[in-house]
Amino acid sequence: MGRVVACIDASPCVNATAEAAVWVAQKTQRPLVLLQVLDYRPASYHLGEISGVIGFESNAMLLKELTELDEKQFELAQQYSDDLLQHISKLIKNKYDIEATIIQRRGDFLEQSFDELQPEDIAVIGKIGENAAEKNKPVGSNVEGLIRGTKSTVFTIGEQFIPPSSFLFAYEHSQVCQTMLKRVGQSELLKDMECHIVYVGDQNGILAQPTDYLKYSGLNVTSQYLYGDIAESLLEYQKQHQLGMMIMGAFSHSRIQQFFVGSTTLKIFQESEVAMLVAR
Repeated sequence: MGRVVACIDASPCVNATAEAAVWVAQKTQRPLVLLQVLDYRPASYHLGEISGVIGFESNAMLLKELTELDEKQFELAQQYSDDLLQHISKLIKNKYDIEATIIQRRGDFLEQSFDELQPEDIAVIGKIGENAAEKNKPVGSNVEGLIRGTKSTVFTIGEQFIPPSSFLFAYEHSQVCQTMLKRVGQSELLKDMECHIVYVGDQNGILAQPTDYLKYSGLNVTSQYLYGDIAESLLEYQKQHQLGMMIMGAFSHSRIQQFFVGSTTLKIFQESEVAMLVAR
């Protein structure tokens, strides 16, 4: 059995990320992990770019001061990371009586996450990162990178999380969706939820077999065919039926691949107000 790994940072989504991770862990009976990657850039990070300037290398005093500043800044960053993880860990313990395992890493977020996450894990991450430059973006740069690069399932969360009682399963006829279909039918996370399996396109009858399979698995299933723009159709359907979560596969070679490239990706993440579960 895999783990639920909550990616913790100082973003506006951190509390919702923790709540969502607890919900997934409770529903699936998986251990909960809080992962924090300290992506610290020292004050001397760019020194190599200007070290060729005549006489610059000889300024030993400046180099010494920068080194001391680096040490102090890293000490403060490490303390901040410790405090953040302890705060979230205590909240989870006090509210849910769950002991979360804490993992701290230092370096690039994506590199460290890829190294830590296993295929059977569920990674929970906020849509917006902590970097000030990303506050006005619809989705943080690490989210798409994590979905593209990890072999784990990724659960993305906005600034608020309400445990869903229903979900939209965006379906197509591909190996990715065939694999996902089995996972949806067997999932402890989804078994008590209302399922809407939705196809956007012109292949009539494509939902018959998967709908029968999900019903046989014990799910309460509604199937729906839609036409038009994939993103707009699914977003409108989700809002119309007030579905609490959207589920889709990552990077298949068909029309649904539009979810993960260019403006369609941004539109889905920007306009969707519910959590999204993305799996391979």
